[in-house]
Amino acid sequence: MQDDTSILIKRDIGSEELANLIEEGKHGDDNALGKLCAYIYSHVYAFLFYRVSNPEDAEDLTSEVVLKITKALKKQRGNFHAWMYRIARNRLVDYYRQRAVRQEVSLTDIPEKEIVGAGDLSKQILTKEKLRKGLGKLTEEQKQVIVLKFIQGYNNQEVADIVGKSVGAVKVLQFRALRAMREYFSRRDHEPEN
Repeated sequence: MQDDTSILIKRDIGSEELANLIEEGKHGDDNALGKLCAYIYSHVYAFLFYRVSNPEDAEDLTSEVVLKITKALKKQRGNFHAWMYRIARNRLVDYYRQRAVRQEVSLTDIPEKEIVGAGDLSKQILTKEKLRKGLGKLTEEQKQVIVLKFIQGYNNQEVADIVGKSVGAVKVLQFRALRAMREYFSRRDHEPEN
């Protein structure tokens, strides 16, 4: 099992550097491909970790996605992040079809400082369990927008590009998701603890 900090090493590179790595990787530059794989791994792992039941499955799925991306890199066109997340999302769908189980979010191995998002949610101190349950009340699209926006730090335009929706649609999904989570947490706060 990998250390969470090593996964995040190559996560933040500029768009120009990323474009160069992609182009060099397409032309067979092993050094660029290695850096690109580290970058892809960090993004895909974070994306999948919030959607599968354990870190080992997230690691296995991420490795499969990275391999698939590197094999298909020469054919990649358009927005790289949208393409990368589409491949990850498709592999995730296959994963759940193969297992025929209900999708759950597991946050048991993430430090709490990394799961507190921005906006109204960052003002609350959320336990991993509360966040997992709150995310479980959302639709798949809402969950994806929340993870991309608040946990992975993409802006609304980037999220829209990744999910293939307009910025307005992303804002609506985000608004509804945050409202649903706020209502869920509000109800929980007024219920007696067991």
